[in-house]
Amino acid sequence: MKTFKTPPIAGAIMMALASTAVSANPDAANVDDAILSVPGLMPSATLEMTDNPGLWFKDPTDGDALVVIKPGQAVHIKMSEETRSQHTITSLLWPVGAKDFPVDQEKPSDASITKGLDKPGLYVFTCKVHPYMFGAVVVDDPDTKGLDIGSELELVTGVKVPADSDIAKKLLRTFFVVTTPSLWRDYREAEWKVNLPDIPLNIKGQTISLSALSMTMPNKLQTPKTPGVGEVWVNTQFEMIEGKKKPGTATRIDAANWKVVNKVKGVKEEMNHPHNMWPDNTYQHIYQTQWFDKRLLTFERASGKVTSNSEVGESPSHVLTRPADDLLYVAINGGEQVVKMTGGAAPSAVKSINVGPNSSPHGHFITDDGKYMVTPNALSSSVSVVDLDSETNTIIPTGGVIPIAVWGTPDGQRAYAANLLGTPPQLLSSLTVIDIPGKKKLSDINLAADYDPVSGKITGEAYGLLPIQTPVSPDGKYVVTANTLSASITIVDVATNKVIKSLTCEPGCHGVHFGMKKGGGYYAYVGSKFANDLVVVDMDKLEVAGRVLLADGKDTSIVAYNGMGGQGILPLPLVEHGYLKETLKLSGKKQLSSDVEGWLKLLTKEQKGI
Repeated sequence: MKTFKTPPIAGAIMMALASTAVSANPDAANVDDAILSVPGLMPSATLEMTDNPGLWFKDPTDGDALVVIKPGQAVHIKMSEETRSQHTITSLLWPVGAKDFPVDQEKPSDASITKGLDKPGLYVFTCKVHPYMFGAVVVDDPDTKGLDIGSELELVTGVKVPADSDIAKKLLRTFFVVTTPSLWRDYREAEWKVNLPDIPLNIKGQTISLSALSMTMPNKLQTPKTPGVGEVWVNTQFEMIEGKKKPGTATRIDAANWKVVNKVKGVKEEMNHPHNMWPDNTYQHIYQTQWFDKRLLTFERASGKVTSNSEVGESPSHVLTRPADDLLYVAINGGEQVVKMTGGAAPSAVKSINVGPNSSPHGHFITDDGKYMVTPNALSSSVSVVDLDSETNTIIPTGGVIPIAVWGTPDGQRAYAANLLGTPPQLLSSLTVIDIPGKKKLSDINLAADYDPVSGKITGEAYGLLPIQTPVSPDGKYVVTANTLSASITIVDVATNKVIKSLTCEPGCHGVHFGMKKGGGYYAYVGSKFANDLVVVDMDKLEVAGRVLLADGKDTSIVAYNGMGGQGILPLPLVEHGYLKETLKLSGKKQLSSDVEGWLKLLTKEQKGI
C-alpha cells in the first residue's frame, strides 16, 4: 500500500479496511507508560505525541497520525521520548453519545492515557497548549461498509454538527492537510493539489469517498506595487535544517524588494519551534521564543549571531518588551506565569508574575504607555489585566474556549481576545472585547455570523473560523484576525465592533502584525502554518496587495518544508507609537545602526505618531 502516491495516512486506512483489525503493538501494552490507564485495559493501537512537523501524533509502527480500531478496543496516547515539551491530551471532536467523553487533561504534563472506545466514528485529539497538534482514531465496525465517521459529531465547545455538514467536512480535510506535509501549499509549484485517495467513508449510514474532499487551486505569487519600509521577520516554524534535529527558522524579508535576505537557524543551539519574536529598542537584538521547548534565544538582528539561549519555563510562546524600560515579558504557555527579564545580549530572569491558576498565558499585549499587560489564558477561559507597576492582576472570564491571543487599541482602553474555539453555546468563532482600565468584559464579536456550519453557505463578510493572532492597527481603526480553519482574514471596524471584510488567506492562517508602507499608511503581514507565502494586506484599501514567497531556493541547508510554518510576525520598525518613540529618541546618538536610521527617515509624521 505504501507504494501508492497518496498521503501516508491513506496507507494506514487502506490496510485497516483490508484487514478489518489492527494488530496489537507490544510497546503499547507497557503498563509503566499507561499512567492514566484503566487497570487491565490493553490497548490495540498507540499514538505518540512528538515535536515533528505534521506528525504531532504518530503511530510508532508506521508513523501515521491516524489509527483504526474496532469497537470496544482501546488506544494508548503517550509522549514520545523525542518531545521536549509537555502537552495535554484533549478531545477536539468525537461521535455524539460516545461513552465517557470528552477526554481532557487539565494541565500539560508528561502523562499518558489509555482509553477504551465503544462507539464507531471519528475521534480527534489535540493539545490545548499547542492546538494544531492533531491525532485521530477511527473506531470502525467491520460489519458496516466503509470507514465509520459517524452520524453526528460533538466539538469540545459542546456544539453538535451532522457528520455530513460543511464544518465537519472542513475539519476532516484540515486534519489530512495538517498531518500530511506533502499536502501543504507550496508556492514554488504551479498548483496546490489536495489529492485524497478513493477510500470509502461511512457517514450517516451513507458511503462516500474520501476523494470527494480533494481540491486543486492555482498558486500565484504577487509582488506588492508599493514597497514597505524596513524588514519583516517571519517564524517559519516548520523548516528542517541540515545538522539540526528540531524544526524552525526566523526568515528575514527586505520590505523594499520583497526578497528573502537570510534565515536565522540556531543549528548549534537546536532552536526548537521558534514561535514569536520581539526586538529591543535599538533593534540590535531579537528575542525568540521556542514554543515546543523551555528556552528563549537571543540573536543579533544584523548578523544573525546567537548571543544567548536561556531556559525560561515550559512552552514559552510570546515575548514583548515594556516600552520605556525595555524589560522583557515572556509568556510561559505551559505554566501560570509571565517571566520578567532584563534585556540585551544575554537576558536574565528578574521575577515571575503569576497571572492566575491553570492559566497557560499565550499571545499577550502591553499597552503603549507600559501601564498594563493583558494575557489570554488558554486553559482557564479568561484574560488577566496586570498592572505592571504593582504587578497585581485582575482575572476576567471571557466565556470562550482557548483564548489564544490578545491585542489592544493604541490608547490602551480596549483589548480584543481571540477565542480559538469560540464562545459556547452561541458563537462558533469569537473575539471578546475587554475594557482594560475598567478591568471588565464588554462584549463578544461573532466572527462567523454570516456562515452556516451545516450548509456551508456564506451570506456576508463575517466568515472566520478558529481565530488566532488578532492585532489592532496602529491608527486604531481595525482589528485584523488570522483564522486558521476558514483560511480567512477578518477585519473588524473598531468603531462598530462589526466584521466589515473577509479576505482569502492560506491553510493554517496564523500570524499577523502591522508594518510601515512607504509613503504613508500600513500593511498587515499575515503568515500561515501550512503554506510558504506571506500575505500582504493594504490597510488603506483593505485588499490583498501581494503574496511573497518565504522559501529560499538557494539555501541548500534547508532539507524539508522550505518556508513553511509561518507563525510569529515581526515587522521593523515597530508601528506601535509607544515603542517607536523610544527608538526615535535614540536617532542620531550612534545607538542605532545605519539601516535603522535609514528606515526612520522614510517614515511620515503620521507613522511616527507626531
